[in-house]
Amino acid sequence: MLRSWFMRRGSVKTTIGGAIILFMFFITILSVFWTPCDPEKTDLALRLSPPVAGHIFGCDQLGRDILSRTMVGGQVSLMIALLAVLGTAVLGTVLGVVGGFFGGAVDNVVGVLAELKQALPTFLICILFLAVFGSSILSMVIILALADWVSIYRTVRGNTLVEREKDYVLATRTLGATDKRLIFRHVVPNVLPSVIVLSTLLIATTILQESSLSYLGVGVARPYPSWGRMISDGQAYIDGAWWVACIPAFAVATTVIGINVLGDGIRQMTKME
Repeated sequence: MLRSWFMRRGSVKTTIGGAIILFMFFITILSVFWTPCDPEKTDLALRLSPPVAGHIFGCDQLGRDILSRTMVGGQVSLMIALLAVLGTAVLGTVLGVVGGFFGGAVDNVVGVLAELKQALPTFLICILFLAVFGSSILSMVIILALADWVSIYRTVRGNTLVEREKDYVLATRTLGATDKRLIFRHVVPNVLPSVIVLSTLLIATTILQESSLSYLGVGVARPYPSWGRMISDGQAYIDGAWWVACIPAFAVATTVIGINVLGDGIRQMTKME
């Protein structure tokens, strides 16, 4: 009965988190084809105007529609986060499987790289990288993909060490299976569930990192809108025009909460299986 309760709890979390994320993704994808207003159209007569008909979330300091810019800003923030986490998952999984399966010098080298990565201040490294190579979408994806690979690497390496010593793997090896077959047919499928859970949770972390970098002014350069830059631009008007900063901040918070709830639900359901 207790197991069933936890299963239902995980299912509820997955449903709620999935619904939130699907809604945010729907709004973001919709903005590719349609927005209530032109997100780049300025109208100084509407500068810092509060929510009114036609501009339900108000306008910013240049008279641009906040809702439209928030929708379009999601394209940048979510695209960077998804691509960066995909890169993180691939890098962490490859290094974890290779290091855990083969061990020896390969494992030692990757382990040293992981320790060095953990010793460095990630956020400062991101700022330095973007300052040197420029604040393009590609630069953001690369540096954010390199920011969190250690967590996936360590989890995958631990799971691989367990899998390679199991009887079915030893029996398959005895029958003449190659290392390539063992890795792709037996090891990788068994470590993928943990990679999926970790990657889901890392999307939320990456969105926060991208928003923080954009807030500091080293994120994606204009004219691309992003949630972090919108929050930064609206901070100066928070007293009299709270909607300029709070609407994109609400979008960030909603997305991150939805992803965390979804990831936690998937983790609970995976543990119960």
